[in-house]
Amino acid sequence: MHFVDRTPAAAGPGGRARPTSARPLSPSADLTVLRVRPRVRLGGALGTEREKSKDLFGAVFGDDVWFLAGLAVVATVVGLTASAVARRREVHHAVWWFLLVFCLTGVFGVTFALRGGESGPASCVINHEITEPLNTTQGLWNLAMFVPLGLFGVLALRRPLPVLAGVLVLPCAIELAQALAPFVSGICDSADVEMNVSGGVMGAAAALMLVRGRVDWCSWAKPTLLVAGVLAVAGTTVFQAAITADHVDGSTSHDARGDERKAAERAIRQAFGDHYRVDAVRVSPGLDGYNGWMSIQIADSFPAQLMWPGGRQLSVSFEDSTHPTRASFPVPGATTPHDARDAYRIARSYMKTHYPWAATASRHETQPVGSKAEFGWLTSWRFKERGVAMPRSLDVQINRSGRVSQMLVDLGPRHVKLPARLIPAEQAEDIVRKEQQRNGADPRGLRIHADVLKTERAKGWQGPWLVVWSVSVTDTGCTPDEDGGGCDPTNTVLDAGTGKIHDE
Repeated sequence: MHFVDRTPAAAGPGGRARPTSARPLSPSADLTVLRVRPRVRLGGALGTEREKSKDLFGAVFGDDVWFLAGLAVVATVVGLTASAVARRREVHHAVWWFLLVFCLTGVFGVTFALRGGESGPASCVINHEITEPLNTTQGLWNLAMFVPLGLFGVLALRRPLPVLAGVLVLPCAIELAQALAPFVSGICDSADVEMNVSGGVMGAAAALMLVRGRVDWCSWAKPTLLVAGVLAVAGTTVFQAAITADHVDGSTSHDARGDERKAAERAIRQAFGDHYRVDAVRVSPGLDGYNGWMSIQIADSFPAQLMWPGGRQLSVSFEDSTHPTRASFPVPGATTPHDARDAYRIARSYMKTHYPWAATASRHETQPVGSKAEFGWLTSWRFKERGVAMPRSLDVQINRSGRVSQMLVDLGPRHVKLPARLIPAEQAEDIVRKEQQRNGADPRGLRIHADVLKTERAKGWQGPWLVVWSVSVTDTGCTPDEDGGGCDPTNTVLDAGTGKIHDE
């Protein structure tokens, strides 16, 4: 059971998105990467679970105090009714029926209330990090919610088998409803099932200890197994047919541990020597096998992002301003650059010290950043074969003070096996044009250009390498908003071997 967190997420690198510093690096279209960011539950900028636990009910229910009060009244009435029916039928342990039905009504109330639902594709997060929920407020809440169901279920029925089946089936049914029903609050997450079931089993175990094992294990065994089996088959069929499974290695950001922190420190040391001390490091997991990211705190901010797992790419943005600051990285012996040639010499000096392998690149170029180089100059080193940019690359931006203001390095291979035939640029543009037309756009008002032919992994840091076209699409008839935005080109990634368009 996953509740809607109504606490506003603080902006920052510890949150969902990477810092947006497009000016310095986006002019080099080679830097476009095929990347899918995860839909993950984050706590904002270093918003720790300790902070969220200070006001758990406030985060989950917001201002819905009256909702909780009303639900408690309804649960009490339903519980008393169940207890009265049990007494009239001379059912043993009728008092426990009140508590069981009260808790069960509460679970259904907070789950299926018409609050916070969003329409969209049916999906469910499959969390491979099975111990993660034990360290989160959300996980412990889900655990605690089901302990009373297991406890009072055994005390009321004195038949453990249907209770255990219930605490297993009910969480699965709840998550299916959260995935499929747009009016149900929350999202489907395997971690919620894990903690709900664990709580129910713990409650049942506690009840067995209280009654000293005096229960009937065989009673209702056949109907219980039959109903549970039918529901399991039905649920599995629905899940496979209607729900997309999003696999993640953890669904919340966390502080880097062990090898994760060592990788972050190693990446920063290679990029800047001992000039900076690594402070906090937050890991945001990837989705469905795609890459996650580490946000690395140096120089009192979070300018660095390291692709994780693998640590293949490091992106650092110290500043994005026409006025250079001392937050940027000083290159020994550098003087104030006056043109692209001066900036290249400084960037080359940095490269030889920190990434000397770039000296063997197929080509390099230095371009102004901004119409008058007001942001400085960007030097790019590329390894290319048959016009295809290989993963290994280096981009260094030198600001007007002769310091490194931004950089991006990709430590991928210098050579990737290429398909025998590659789609030419004109054909790639035609495929994208037809796709835009199928989506209802007027191709006569679009400017479509195949920018870069490059290699990128099909999925995550271990998937096969693909050769892809990065195709930009600009709506020439777009009217900018009040801030002059809203008309930026969109980017389409197209497999240069098959012509298939990939979702970004």
